[in-house]
Amino acid sequence: MRTKNLLKLAFTMMAMVVMTGAMAQVANSDYDKYSDDLQNPTEVSYYTLRTGGSTIIGLYAEPDPVYHGSYNEAGSWALTANFVWNWTASGGMAINKPATMPANYVEITLTGTTDYDITVAEQASAAYGNCVDASPTEFVARVIAPPTATITTADATDFCGNQAAQAINIRIVENIPDELATYAFAVQELVETIDENGNSISTISTNNTFVNFTMATKGVADGGAGWTAASPNFDYDFNSSALTLSGTNRTRYTYTLLKAADAPAAAAQGIISAITEKSDYVHVNRYSADYLTYAFTDNNVVFIVNPAPVTGPIYHIPNNYAF
Repeated sequence: MRTKNLLKLAFTMMAMVVMTGAMAQVANSDYDKYSDDLQNPTEVSYYTLRTGGSTIIGLYAEPDPVYHGSYNEAGSWALTANFVWNWTASGGMAINKPATMPANYVEITLTGTTDYDITVAEQASAAYGNCVDASPTEFVARVIAPPTATITTADATDFCGNQAAQAINIRIVENIPDELATYAFAVQELVETIDENGNSISTISTNNTFVNFTMATKGVADGGAGWTAASPNFDYDFNSSALTLSGTNRTRYTYTLLKAADAPAAAAQGIISAITEKSDYVHVNRYSADYLTYAFTDNNVVFIVNPAPVTGPIYHIPNNYAF
């Protein structure tokens, strides 16, 4: 017993030297502390149910500094050997402890749009008595449906002559708090001359980034210019160009939702949110998958400006007509 007490004192003193901020982290700096309330957290961690019906999330448990004094950057995040972390997940979700990852890391596969209660308890090795934390740390994961994005503005194809710019609305639906709502997408403006049947005659201009919210600089629904946030509905409003005729031709302006300019080349057209990007983290960083986009619903609006018809000459039976 005396030997164990001395060892624990030594671990404690070593931990006090290195704990100045370092123990508030884990080996992967992309991960942040979830909650200071370890047993009754009120925070919710949001995830999107990915296409295919499952989302893998990765979690680290911060190790006890008494036993893991080198778990910091200076100590190369070393864990004391033979300690284990016992994880549980409500609903019988699959728990994977990858052999190539640290012992305090786990991956859990979530398969439904619901809340999952996840717990972890650190257990010492046999050399330290096999002691198990009697008060496991808790974590709440909320899995939600992917966001939808719709241009709600109706087509208007019966304008006569030049028109002012038109207001266009995009509605994004995602069941998250306002402050978490940020989105990556673009809007293309295509201007064409068309014939009487709506067939394209020529392309006047194409702008694939008429609206441009990249993955790197997402549009912020809560307070961003043009945005209105009232969860689960997030509206973005912008104006078209002034609708002017090209010469004497019917002229069509089409505004189409596109994926973000910096979205994966292989990804389909669709929206990416901060939560969908977060939900792809393990898939992308551990398993080399692409970030997923989620299909737009009504993805465009069309405006057509029509020239006033020019009346031609009148034709009649000439005075010198003869049977």
